[in-house]
Amino acid sequence: MDATYGWTGKLLRVDLSSGEGREEETARYVPTYVGGFGVAARIAWNELRPGVGPFDDENLLMIMTGPLTGTLASGAGRVEVSGIAPQQHPSVYSRSGMGGHWGAELKYAGYDGVIVRGRAAEPVYLWIEDGKAELRDAAHLWGLGNYATTTALRAAHGTRTRVVSCGPAGERLSRIAVIQTETGNAAGQGGYGGVMGAKRLKAIAVRGTGGVRLAHPE
Repeated sequence: MDATYGWTGKLLRVDLSSGEGREEETARYVPTYVGGFGVAARIAWNELRPGVGPFDDENLLMIMTGPLTGTLASGAGRVEVSGIAPQQHPSVYSRSGMGGHWGAELKYAGYDGVIVRGRAAEPVYLWIEDGKAELRDAAHLWGLGNYATTTALRAAHGTRTRVVSCGPAGERLSRIAVIQTETGNAAGQGGYGGVMGAKRLKAIAVRGTGGVRLAHPE
């Protein structure tokens, strides 16, 4: 990845059923597929079998950045959320966009995207910090709204922590539940908050101190 600018070079895959995570090279997909949604679409084509439902363990929840995320380019805070969408009828592969600073923070922590499959036995959240990731107990967060969840995770990990989470609607598998970040940005389409709830993934909290390597910063 040394010659590829705009990307960190790593995707984080997490299997909630086994509790295991691994890294994958972004170079498997770029530059053939453009942006986070292109990468996610390729992964979905390869790995989502026909008939997978939105709340099935086999569904993928993918939150992906693009090569400009985390730079000073206009609109560079965007991320794409994708997977089989419960809001669609019938449920099909779809996407939703989200702004805010979470995507940039994920890049600064060393990852171009997060790909989640499986279902945790009990509620968990994913903590990512500078190239390291671990699943932690989220029993104390289950039932909280998005703002309260963010407040609790910032109290645990620092005020600069960026959080995406589902609220009580997502925990109850609402088909229109959002994934929320900060106070004014959400993946509002697709019902992906319900996918988080089905996977018992309450939140993904991120803190990074890296940057984004550019060929021509000026």
